[in-house]
Amino acid sequence: MAITSVIGAGEVPVGDWQAAGLLKPSVFKPIFATFEQTSIPQQLGALAENDRTALRKLINSVLG
Repeated sequence: MAITSVIGAGEVPVGDWQAAGLLKPSVFKPIFATFEQTSIPQQLGALAENDRTALRKLINSVLG
């Protein structure tokens, strides 16, 4: 799912956005995207457990 700092309705906030290495308060946008592994130069951070749980719930709600 996309993570963005452009916050709109129907999105789930990333609670520990600073710990995740994000520069601004951000949200999970219920949009799926895929990327080639080689197009991702480095890992910027990692989601806290509570944000991983929120992401799983959002994925489940989108997929039904």
